[in-house]
Amino acid sequence: MSEGSLDAHDPSHAAHDDGTDDRYLVRNPRQIRQLLQALIDQRSLINAHLGGRDQSFPTAVLELDEDDDWLLLDGSPSEPSNRAAEEAGHLLCFAQLDRVMVRFRLDGLERTQNEGHVAFRVPFPDELVHLQRRELYRLETPITDSPHLKFPINEDRSEALHLRVVDISGGGLAVTVPVDCNVFSLQKRYAAQLDMPDSSPLHISLVVCNQLAVKLPNGVEMKRIGMRFDDLPRGGDSAIQRYIFRIDRQRSARKNGEI
Repeated sequence: MSEGSLDAHDPSHAAHDDGTDDRYLVRNPRQIRQLLQALIDQRSLINAHLGGRDQSFPTAVLELDEDDDWLLLDGSPSEPSNRAAEEAGHLLCFAQLDRVMVRFRLDGLERTQNEGHVAFRVPFPDELVHLQRRELYRLETPITDSPHLKFPINEDRSEALHLRVVDISGGGLAVTVPVDCNVFSLQKRYAAQLDMPDSSPLHISLVVCNQLAVKLPNGVEMKRIGMRFDDLPRGGDSAIQRYIFRIDRQRSARKNGEI
């Protein structure tokens, strides 16, 4: 699949759908194999989006073929999801390696069995996005001192989703939701209220860049929604940076025994 075949305006046809530039595009087959093997070694959860649909399921790379460039992808416990994956034609996959984003598209799924469970035999992706470093410093937020997002979920704004922000930077933020929460769609823009612990609420606009299956320390599977700021009000960036600086300073003082 050549770069020209990727439609940047349609996330179902793009390996890099959030404006990531070509510095992070991996096309070397050996490097692609290494990254896919790392997904296996780290038991990374993958969120697989069905091509052209706002539907996804958690999965994982189970094994790589030693001789041919094929991988074995775990199927879903849900048979309707497996049938939908076959019919979709391709999957847009999101995962993390050492907390760095990996994205790739899989085409040509062939249904098979693996130890009595549904799996898919799939050719290696021709290219893969690996965000080798973070462009903006991201802060993991403390549970007891986190910003929160308030999302209206109906047209008259009478109902809202309240979510804890799990990490934040000057460029965006992330939240976690249950795996069956389908409120968010890739590349869709959302108006929200960002409540900061130490400043006035910010009325912001966010665009969903990625959705990842993650496993919490207690073993519960969740979905991590990564979003970039599309519009920050005047003073919004300063408020976010003040919060990041304060939390960093507190953590450093605690580490040094000062508090």
